Amino acid sequence: MLRRLDATGLDGLTLLVRESVQNSWDARTGDGPVDYRVELRTLRPSESPMWRRLLEQGAPTPAHLPLRPSLQRGAPRMLTVTDLGTKGLGGPTRADVVSDESSDFVAFVRNIGDSQDAENRGGTYGAGKVVFHLASAAHTVLVHTRCRVAGRLETRLIGWAIHEKYATETVHGVKSFTGRHYWGDVRDGAGQGGLKYVEPLVGAEADDVARRLGLHPFPEGATGTTVAIVDPVLGERDADEAMRWIADAMVWNLWPKMLPGADGRPQLRLSVVNEGREVPVADPTTVPHLAPFVHAYRAMDRTVEHRGLKRTLGTFGLKPLINPMGRPSEVARQAGVVERVHHTCLMRPVDLVVRYLEGPAPAEEAMGYAAVFRADSGMDRAFAASEPATHDDWLVEKLSGDDHRLANQALREVKREMREAATPRTPTDEVGEGVSLAHMSRLMSGLMTGAPGQGGASVFTPPARPGRNDSGAGGAGARHNAGQGFAPGAGHGRRTARVRYLDEARLDTLSGAPVLIQRFQLLDPGAQEVSAVLAVAVGGGGREDTPPEGAAVPEVVGWLPEAGPLVASPVLSVTEGDDRVWSLVVTPAPDTVTEMAVSAEGEAL
Repeated sequence: MLRRLDATGLDGLTLLVRESVQNSWDARTGDGPVDYRVELRTLRPSESPMWRRLLEQGAPTPAHLPLRPSLQRGAPRMLTVTDLGTKGLGGPTRADVVSDESSDFVAFVRNIGDSQDAENRGGTYGAGKVVFHLASAAHTVLVHTRCRVAGRLETRLIGWAIHEKYATETVHGVKSFTGRHYWGDVRDGAGQGGLKYVEPLVGAEADDVARRLGLHPFPEGATGTTVAIVDPVLGERDADEAMRWIADAMVWNLWPKMLPGADGRPQLRLSVVNEGREVPVADPTTVPHLAPFVHAYRAMDRTVEHRGLKRTLGTFGLKPLINPMGRPSEVARQAGVVERVHHTCLMRPVDLVVRYLEGPAPAEEAMGYAAVFRADSGMDRAFAASEPATHDDWLVEKLSGDDHRLANQALREVKREMREAATPRTPTDEVGEGVSLAHMSRLMSGLMTGAPGQGGASVFTPPARPGRNDSGAGGAGARHNAGQGFAPGAGHGRRTARVRYLDEARLDTLSGAPVLIQRFQLLDPGAQEVSAVLAVAVGGGGREDTPPEGAAVPEVVGWLPEAGPLVASPVLSVTEGDDRVWSLVVTPAPDTVTEMAVSAEGEAL
C-alpha cells in the first residue's frame, strides 16, 4: 500500500489532507460539525527523551525501519492530525475478537489496506490508514484516541509503524517479518502460540503518557482521534511553506464542506497551527480562482440522467465568468487549474472533491467558466470503484456493464456542457442571452475582501449636466436589484422619471468583449435624459467618491435599442418615454463586484 500511494502524482501533504479528512468524515457523530486540525511542532527538550524511550526500545535496525535516525535528530518534530466531533477508534483492539460493537480500532490499526466500501463514506481502499506513515520519514505514528466502550469513555494510545517486509537472523534462525511494528502494552502470548502481542495503553496510563509526549488532551467529554506523525516529510519546503500549503490544500479539496449549511455552520471546521501560531485557512468565497466553483455549486440545478437505463447520475451547475487576474496558487496549479478557469469540479455525493476536470478554453481570453458535478448517491459505488487508491480521478475504463455505461454517460454530459460553455458566439452589435448580474456579482464577490451585501460602494457617475444636482449613491443600498435603482436626485426644474427593469442584468459579450447588460423601459411620457450610475463595491462599509489612482472602473459602452444601432454615449436622450426596450451596456471593472443602475430625468410637470 505504501508503494501504491507513493507512486501517485499528488503532493504528499495534499494527499495527507485528502485521505485523512475522509477518515474524519467517516467517523463523524451525529449532524454536528467535525473539527479537523493539523499542527506542526518541535518537541521540547523534556519531551524528546520520552519519545526515544518509548519508541527506540526493541525497534528494528535502521536498515529495516528508519526510526532511530529520526529520533536522534537535534530538534525532532511531529505533525499531528486531530479530529473532534468524531467517535474515536472504539471496539475490540484485537482482530481475532468477535464483537457486536463497531471495529474501528481494528479496521484502522490492525487490518491494513482493507477497503471501507460503504455508502456515504469518503474512503474505499483503506489508503487513509497508511497515508500517515507515508508522511513520516520514520514510517511511524502514534495513535491517541478517545472512544466509547460499553457506554463509557476510554482513552487509548498505541505506536505503529509500517515498512517493507524483511528477513533477519534470530536466535531461532532466519525469521521473516511483516514490516509492521507496534509499541504499547506488550502482552504474554499465552493462547497465541506463545507469541507476544501489543495492546494499546488505556485509561489514565494512556492519558499520562500522551501528556508527557506533548499530545494535547481531549476536551472534557469529547471523543476523537489524534495521529502524531514522527519526523514529518515536508519535501523541499520549510515549515512555514509546508503549513501554508496544508491550509491551501484544505481549501481547494474540502471547500464544499467549509460552506455554511442551513443552520449557519459548516460541516468541517478547519485549523492549521505552526509552532503555536495559527495559519489562516481562507474562506473559499474569497479565493479568486476558487470562488466561481462555489457559486456553480450553489447554483447546481440540472439533473444529469441516463434515459435509456432510467438512472439519475448526478447534479450539475455551471457559471460563466470573467477570469480573475493573477496566477492561482501552487496547490491549485497542481490540482489542474493552471491559469484560466475552464474546469468542472467532480465530487462524490459526500461533497469531497475528486478532481478538477479541464475543459476547452473559451476563445475570448478574458472569459471562462466554472462547473460542478456531484455524483448521485445511487452512483457512489460505481464511481468509487473507478477511483485509484488516492481517490483523485474517475477511471471509468475500469468499470464494466451498466456501471461503465452510467459513469461514461455522466462524464460525456459534463464534457458536452463544457464544450458549449467554451463555444464562441458570433461577434455582433446585438446582445444575446447571458448570465444574470445578480448571480455574476455573487460570483465576482469572491475576488475582493468582504461578502456580498456588506460594506459600501465606490460610485463613479458621468459628469453632472447643467442644472442637475448629482447626489451619488452608496452604502448597502447601492447594490443593484431588479425593479429598483439608486438614481441621484433630480436637479431644479426637472423630475425623476420612472424606470422599469425587465429582468436581472446579465454578463454577455459585445463585439467579442465581456460586458454587463441591463434591459429597461421608460414609463413616463415626454422627453427624458437617461444616464447610468455605476459602482464598485468596497469592503468595510465605507465609500469612495473617486477611484484610487490607476484603478480600473466600470464604463458605459452605450445604449442598445431592441432594433437599431448602438448609441455610443454616456447619456441617452429620448424624445418620448414610449415603453421602448433599451439595454444599458457597461464594461465591468476586472476583479470587482460591479454594480449598475439606470437613472432617468424629464422636464418638471
